[in-house]
Amino acid sequence: MMTTSLVRSQTPDKLRLDAALQLPQAGLDHGDDWPADLVILVHGTGNNFYSPGILEHVATAVAAAGTPALRINTRGHDGLAGGRGGAALEHIDECRLDLAAWWAWSRERNWERIVLVGHSMGGVKSIYATAAGAVDPAAIIAISPPRFCHRMFQQHPAAEPFREDYARACEMVEADRGDELIPVRQPLPMWIRAAGYIEKYGPEDRYDLVRHLPQVSCPVLVLVGGDSVERSPAFGSLPVDLAALEIPAERLAVELIAGADMHYTNDPDEPLRRAVEWLGTG
Repeated sequence: MMTTSLVRSQTPDKLRLDAALQLPQAGLDHGDDWPADLVILVHGTGNNFYSPGILEHVATAVAAAGTPALRINTRGHDGLAGGRGGAALEHIDECRLDLAAWWAWSRERNWERIVLVGHSMGGVKSIYATAAGAVDPAAIIAISPPRFCHRMFQQHPAAEPFREDYARACEMVEADRGDELIPVRQPLPMWIRAAGYIEKYGPEDRYDLVRHLPQVSCPVLVLVGGDSVERSPAFGSLPVDLAALEIPAERLAVELIAGADMHYTNDPDEPLRRAVEWLGTG
């Protein structure tokens, strides 16, 4: 049977992060479904390594197929986590430090060929950290990575809550209250520093994956649910904008899963099937 261990790494700025390492059954031959020494799974905003959902499903399938799976925390885990962590307080740019710490931890254990699987913000962080040179994965699978595109939120007819919350955050920053927490409604309900909201969703588009994908040299698969594209300002034009990038097909594949929401609640196996098929053709 598979074994699961709790493990810990430390970032260059001395933040401790936890993870769950799922190892295949002893003696199980390494399968061809996941051609990697290790798969690292990166959670979305406010989640954590033990959250139920799509990454739990993927990790179990990866280990069952004979490849170790490491479900990690980044400093953006949970809503608030001590005085430095949590989605409310994090600076997204610091995901470079988090992923670099787990990369070093993995390499110390002689895992060389590593695939990153990120869900939602985890997909964005995987692409961002790779583009910045913090990690060097063999491949990235980004499951429902949202766009951080100011223009999309300002123009989308369903994004009036975002526009109101963003204006309020700007007022607080102008009043020198940027470190105060505010409740926001879009793209998901949460508490966040006013300045952090502007950093994530401001006109600089600092974390827009469309901006960073051209700097990623490894193959990338982006999976997007059709329901998300139809309903959410964070996904509205994503398939079209990704298709417009001049990136060779062997480096970027974009697949729209009809009728799926961002959590794939109707069929959690579908992203898994798509990922295995894509890896098999790479």
